[in-house]
Amino acid sequence: MTVFGYGFTGVSFFFVLSGFVLTWSHRPDVHPGQFYRNRVARIWPLHVLTMVVSIWVPAFSLMASPSWTAAPFVLTLTQAWIPASPFLYSFNGVSWSLSCEAFFYLLFPLLFRRIAIHIRVARIAGIIIVALVISVIWLSVYASIPTADYVLGNMPLYRLGEFVLGMCLATAMKRGWRPRFQLLHAVGLTALATMGLFAASLILNGMSGPVPVVFANLVMIPGFLALIASSASRDLSGSGGIMASRTLVRLGQWSFGLYIVHELVIKLAKPFLNDLPPGDAFAVAVLVVAVSITLSGLLHEFIEKPAEWWLRSRGGSKKTLPASPLEVHHSKD
Repeated sequence: MTVFGYGFTGVSFFFVLSGFVLTWSHRPDVHPGQFYRNRVARIWPLHVLTMVVSIWVPAFSLMASPSWTAAPFVLTLTQAWIPASPFLYSFNGVSWSLSCEAFFYLLFPLLFRRIAIHIRVARIAGIIIVALVISVIWLSVYASIPTADYVLGNMPLYRLGEFVLGMCLATAMKRGWRPRFQLLHAVGLTALATMGLFAASLILNGMSGPVPVVFANLVMIPGFLALIASSASRDLSGSGGIMASRTLVRLGQWSFGLYIVHELVIKLAKPFLNDLPPGDAFAVAVLVVAVSITLSGLLHEFIEKPAEWWLRSRGGSKKTLPASPLEVHHSKD
């Protein structure tokens, strides 16, 4: 847990990447209604399936059973809008982030039009970064800990800033901007930020826990933007290298399935980790990763793709969206 203590910052990466991919692949002539249908087709089938599966997970693990009162909110992806709610992590806990994504999708057509006509997207990005920093400082000083944790951690309105940063980056690159740094530099920046967080943990609490989520996310966002920009630039230049390999592209296609199923696999594995020596615990962790990746591939091929195709065909669109940033410039919405 010490090594992977900052894994939660991956949600920020997911939000930034989502804004980037949607903006890059979106066509202005796509009607908002069609966009919304495509988004429902993309995320809702696996969300509903894993929500149903999560009902039986507590029977095989040490986790508490989900609250049925939460079902309507989780099903409609509105659970992240309820402050101090026990619903936030009910059923498949990671779906709280899909609640944020649903809000982003709702606003996307309007945001896309507004950003597209703005001359200086860098100014928009700068305003957002300043607003995020001010929000973190103000709420950390003046709000209660539960309020700050909710607003800065789970509230869709605050997390919208990360999504819009991805939109701004994609808009800038569509207009011809390219980063002057290489992917290796972006990886180094991200690694440096991560090491800084570990150092802060050591200084502040002796590594007994990570730096608060909101501060960690802010520290990592520049690295995430750099990673996405440099990876997309390499792909556009035709020098994607290993990032464009068939294996990694396939894993990118499975990434949503991996995200949506991994917590359920972890919950099932937790009872077997009690009192295990480090070597055996590591072996179980490796098995969890392998099982999660395998399930994500099966879900993508036999549930996600067929369900998305069927739902899109009901609305007159059968084309699927790119599943990874390496596919972004090869297809359009």
